[in-house]
Amino acid sequence: MIKLEIANENRYGHRNTVEVPHWDRWDTRMPDVKDQLRAIDLYNKSGAVSKSDFVRARILGESFKVITVDKSAVEYYRKLSELTAQVHRIGTNYNQVVRLMHLIGSTAHRGVVPGIYLQEI
Repeated sequence: MIKLEIANENRYGHRNTVEVPHWDRWDTRMPDVKDQLRAIDLYNKSGAVSKSDFVRARILGESFKVITVDKSAVEYYRKLSELTAQVHRIGTNYNQVVRLMHLIGSTAHRGVVPGIYLQEI
């Protein structure tokens, strides 16, 4: 068996070693084209970073996310994004008006209104 050295050291300065089996490479074959296409489709839907992560999760029974796109909800998300952007613009305009009102209120008692010229009708 191969010995794996663990990075931490004990109090005498010796590295700790652990014996582990050497199974770092596995090869598989899928001669049936339907199985190949199904595996590729599952991998694409899984959102896994690499094929080895996908296979490891499948073999060890780990859960992973399956990403699907609902075509009927795309228009809803687009409208929702537009509405969110409009609310953001309204909030920005509101903040600008409030700041201007505070500026006018703080300088009005001195008779100075910067950048605004008031005219009587």
